[in-house]
Amino acid sequence: MSFLDKVWYKKLGVLNAPVILPLLPLSAAFSLISRIRRERYKSGKKYSLRVKPVVIVVGGISVGGTGKTPLCISLLQRLSDLGYTVGLLSRGYKGKSKEYPLVVTSSSNVLECGDEPLLIKLSVRDKATVVVDPNRERGAQYLEKLGVDVIVTDDGLQHYALQRDFEIIVIDAQRMLGNGFLLPAGPLREGEWRLDTADIVVTNGNPAEPKSNYQSMHLVPSPAVSLESFCSNQGFHDYLQKGTQVVALAGIGNPNRFYNTLKSCGYNIVSTIDTGDHGVVSKQTLINNSQKFPIVMTAKDAVKYADYKLDNLYVLNVEAVLPEKFYQIVASKLYDLTTERFKD
Repeated sequence: MSFLDKVWYKKLGVLNAPVILPLLPLSAAFSLISRIRRERYKSGKKYSLRVKPVVIVVGGISVGGTGKTPLCISLLQRLSDLGYTVGLLSRGYKGKSKEYPLVVTSSSNVLECGDEPLLIKLSVRDKATVVVDPNRERGAQYLEKLGVDVIVTDDGLQHYALQRDFEIIVIDAQRMLGNGFLLPAGPLREGEWRLDTADIVVTNGNPAEPKSNYQSMHLVPSPAVSLESFCSNQGFHDYLQKGTQVVALAGIGNPNRFYNTLKSCGYNIVSTIDTGDHGVVSKQTLINNSQKFPIVMTAKDAVKYADYKLDNLYVLNVEAVLPEKFYQIVASKLYDLTTERFKD
């Protein structure tokens, strides 16, 4: 457990109080600034862009990973199957392209587009157009020109400069809202009240205290396959056997969730490599750690190491499974919005 986990995701007590209490004035200032900024957009004092496509925001109110990317993949696939022309908009965190907007393809350079957009494109293939742009308004306008009906934004809940029609907030059922404080004393970008304003709250796992607008999502793993097989998308034939001793590599916000998933699949973890969310390790580190045992990584990590062409690297992918009610709510709202917006 990292230092921040001990501070943010434990109830206020003797051990973390000396760290949290001095930060509360900063959290109060952060809350005030956020509220003023939000109200300026709401009142029209700051310009907020409206595009013709329906905008669905998939975001969170806490920092770190909650499972937004698998949810976006599942949502894009379902909307495409329903007949919508869909686009995915991401700011491409840690990606550095010379030109924006950037249309992501299956062969895009992860250093340019970022790991999550590339993973999404590899997962949805031709079912959605994936566009990366740090300027979300410009990216949304570009997708509008491409003729999409629906734009799904991966994150961006607090980006009020782009108007949205439907909000899906994702929270981790294990961590929930941590100690409940805003940054920096806690992990929250916005207060718990924000959950009541969303169209749907998706919990990654089963929450201890579910509410009426909560929908539980479960990330169902597939057996680990070789990195080469996963990235080639030519069928999986080289599964890693259960009971294998492995090194676990996680460059995600909540690595413990991945480790627990690995164990539940029957793999025995002998050591771990924590890179931090979106982090990267060197090729030599992978070589050194895969000499005795295979390295098993997340799908989000896989796209960062595909070009290394190393043996003994495996990927454990997960698929978001949600209740049919979730898709029915989204489909019903989408039908009403698109019927009105595209009636001409």
